[in-house]
Amino acid sequence: MSRIQSAFGDSYQKAHLRTKTFELGGHVFKVRIPLTKEMEQIEEAIEKINPEDLQTRYEKMSASFRTGTVIEGIEITEDDVIIEGRSTKDLVKKIIMMENRMVQFIRLLVPEVGTLDDITYEDIDAEWPMAVQLEMIAKITESIQPGYKDSRKN
Repeated sequence: MSRIQSAFGDSYQKAHLRTKTFELGGHVFKVRIPLTKEMEQIEEAIEKINPEDLQTRYEKMSASFRTGTVIEGIEITEDDVIIEGRSTKDLVKKIIMMENRMVQFIRLLVPEVGTLDDITYEDIDAEWPMAVQLEMIAKITESIQPGYKDSRKN
């Protein structure tokens, strides 16, 4: 029991100060609010990219550009395909990081039964279309970092 927990007694123990709720599609979701240290670990997990996964997905995404005729606006280098000044490899990294973010944020949801500790992006993608995934991330972000959206505008 922490110093704060002991100071406020049993009723504090039962309080849900570290959870918030939001509604999406008629269902009420509970979100566990992470501590600062946990949020740092989540950010690290989001940025961690498996090099083999990156390479496999990059090769799949850029294969058609490497085996066709030269197209204006597409530059093929030794280790990347640049389309109108944008790196395909960077795009793949951003996609993987978005998927990692989705997994890490969904793990913050408090399930009614069981645990979400071993959920994968494939599980999430099989259940929800991209529009729902993006709305889910927005709702979770607003729950764990209220006002974040407004502060980004400034």
